[in-house]
Amino acid sequence: MIKTKLKLKIFTSQKGFTLVEFTIYAVIVGAISVIMTGFLWNIILGNIKETSYQEVQQNARFALAKMTQEIKKATEIIGPTPAGATSTVISLRTTGFTTTFDVVGEKLRITQGSPPISYYLTSDQVIVTNLQFTNLSYPDTPGTVRVEMTVDHINPGARTEYEASVNLKSSITLVAGGAATPPPYVSQLCYRWRNDDGGE
Repeated sequence: MIKTKLKLKIFTSQKGFTLVEFTIYAVIVGAISVIMTGFLWNIILGNIKETSYQEVQQNARFALAKMTQEIKKATEIIGPTPAGATSTVISLRTTGFTTTFDVVGEKLRITQGSPPISYYLTSDQVIVTNLQFTNLSYPDTPGTVRVEMTVDHINPGARTEYEASVNLKSSITLVAGGAATPPPYVSQLCYRWRNDDGGE
């Protein structure tokens, strides 16, 4: 009889969650979930933003480095001419052939060699929204060209995380007599690097 009463007392003393306690618990868990979800989402968006900017920056720097190399080793500026002229296309005379830079389908293109061969210097992830060449040459000098270029990340959905843009401006002077052409493997490495980065 005593054991029965003791068991009954222990059983009746145990309490479960009340409706108020359950509601508070649910609110706390929900709040923590919302905070963690927002935190993780911000990290993801931040990574996308950083990747977009790096893609734009790498494309712009590679393109400008290639244009600088070709302009320096040119022997003559075919266009734009005369001094003070501005164009979206530049043509350079190099020993044995002509080199041209222009924008086709919002991608920077180089055409050179004999016979001429064209290939793109920027990847499918970016667009060239501005390209201008200005002839700053003075009489009796090899010639100087100012290059202005704007490269943006593609963003068809107008999403904030893909808003990345780089503006570059550089004045490049031709080397008297044409700069020495770099070894073939240097150009091959540059071109392969561009391909590995998402280019053609």
